Amino acid sequence: MRAPRSKKALTVQRKANPSCKIWFVCKGNLICTREASEGANRAESSTASTSPRSSTSDYSRSKSSPRLHSKTFSTQESNDPATASVDETPTSRWVDAMDHTMEGSASVSEIVESGEEPAAEQLLHAEVEEDQEAPSPDGSDAGGMMDDALYEKLKDALMEADNLRHEAYEETRRRQMAERELAEASRMADDAESSYRREAKHRKEMEEMLARERAAMEQDRREINDILYKIRQVDDRSAELELQISSSERMMSDLEARLSESYSLLETLQPTTAAAREETEGAHDGGQGASFLRLGYSELDEATTHFDESARVDGGGDGGRGKVYRGELRNMAVAVKVLRRDVAVDEARFAREVGRISGVRHPNLVTLVGACLEARAVAYELVPGGSLDDHLCRGALPWRARCGIAYGACSALAFLHSASTAVHGDVRPANILVVGSLSSSCKLAGLGTRGLVRPGGAAALAYADPHYLATGELSPQCDVHALGVVLLRLVTGMPAFLARKAAREAARGGKAWHEVVDAGAGWPAERGREVALLGLRCCGDNVGVSPHEVLEEARGVLEAASTASGDGAPGRLLSDDGAAPSYFVCPILKEVMRDPQIAGDGFTYEAEAIKEWLGSGHDTSPMTNLKLPTQKLLPNHALRDAIHHWRAMHY
Repeated sequence: MRAPRSKKALTVQRKANPSCKIWFVCKGNLICTREASEGANRAESSTASTSPRSSTSDYSRSKSSPRLHSKTFSTQESNDPATASVDETPTSRWVDAMDHTMEGSASVSEIVESGEEPAAEQLLHAEVEEDQEAPSPDGSDAGGMMDDALYEKLKDALMEADNLRHEAYEETRRRQMAERELAEASRMADDAESSYRREAKHRKEMEEMLARERAAMEQDRREINDILYKIRQVDDRSAELELQISSSERMMSDLEARLSESYSLLETLQPTTAAAREETEGAHDGGQGASFLRLGYSELDEATTHFDESARVDGGGDGGRGKVYRGELRNMAVAVKVLRRDVAVDEARFAREVGRISGVRHPNLVTLVGACLEARAVAYELVPGGSLDDHLCRGALPWRARCGIAYGACSALAFLHSASTAVHGDVRPANILVVGSLSSSCKLAGLGTRGLVRPGGAAALAYADPHYLATGELSPQCDVHALGVVLLRLVTGMPAFLARKAAREAARGGKAWHEVVDAGAGWPAERGREVALLGLRCCGDNVGVSPHEVLEEARGVLEAASTASGDGAPGRLLSDDGAAPSYFVCPILKEVMRDPQIAGDGFTYEAEAIKEWLGSGHDTSPMTNLKLPTQKLLPNHALRDAIHHWRAMHY
């Protein structure tokens, strides 16, 4: 404001000494200022020089406070006369000024902070000026003493205000520090809370992972327990098998000892019976010695590529008595068996035995093509499917094919026992050759091999008939017993000794049949049981029953099993494309035979065709062009049955 408006302020301005500088304050705010007059200051100084006492007092005040000449009035901007009255005493005016100063929005601390003159100093200057103007009532030194006391009070008040200012500053600083610390603590609390949340989340994830790990460990523990249980079962089974093997080894040792005794007995009796036997065989064979194809050594050497070791097959089961080579002879695949000189018989007997073998022909018998007497070698037709022993070791044959193979072997043995006095004498899986990789047709090899070698060779003990081991005499029962062991192997898939033992235990009720039957071949339990019982019957004593009757029973059981399997005729008599097998066709008419007959050359022909051939004056074989040893014909019952089944399936 340019000038004050309240009555109190106007009165003060009018009555105040012109040399005084006046600050008008309202509610602690500076609203107007009146500057001091220079002429009045000079007049005051001249007046002060005339009064030594007053001059000394003023000097002391001005020395203590350079601004004592200034005067400050605290006023209330109001038109009310009561509020514009001037206090009569310095003390009341000081209190009123302090009250007005503290009531305003601008406090002492605010004045200090704003850089203005401290409120206490302003008030002090104002009161000093009023004291200078106020005349002493009694005109004595009491006024000066009162001024000194008031000065001391104001000085104390000024010091107290200064202390309050410092305290306010310190308090402000402490408050700012506390606020900063509070902000820092709040930030740390937020960080701690965030960290806690992260730790809680991490802990939850760890607990979930731990739970999953525990579940996985529990699963692993169960699996390990299962594996350990299976291992214990395998160990128990291994111990049982070891016991069985030990028992089998003891049994084999006993049998070998008995076999050695039998061979010793045979060697003792051989010199006395050899001559009579040769004479009997020669008389029985008649003139059959020339009925086979004679081969030269050079021809066999060329057929086998100089008897190359890479051409060896040895699938016929030679028992260490020779080697078997694959070869090509006169545009025909053959298997050439070369016997060792130290085990082969002499040339004359070798020729008689080969002639006897060549006269036996059947679809399930391996055909003898020719022989080389000088090399003690025999050439057979090559059957490329491998031996039954190889297939059983690989476990690749289904039960239907096994029934067909067994039926073929049974038919071949029935033909041998009925059509001639021949005995195979070496029936075992190594001598049963499978036609094709997965066919159920077979051909029986090894016929007459025992007659081509000297006695005393090792026999297949697992398939040998006990009566033969005791006496050394071959009989049809030897073939039937060996066939029974083969049937047990086909059903169980086990080795010969174990197969026979397991089947006997199942027959006695010691084991369930499903534990004995080979599950890998897919045997139906009832069919497997039926064939296994048939095998045990073939291996038994069969008192009062001839081997021929047992074979006929076996053919009936195997035929029923093959028919029930859905394969149609036994032995899988159908080819893959539904056409008739080649051995169903007559070599002369080139048609499927209705009445197959076996001629003297061992081949089977249609009865009408071979009779016409012989009736026209021919005495040679239609197949080999060799002279027939006999013109007698034998009916081929096995082949007739097979053709009958084939026709029933197609017509």
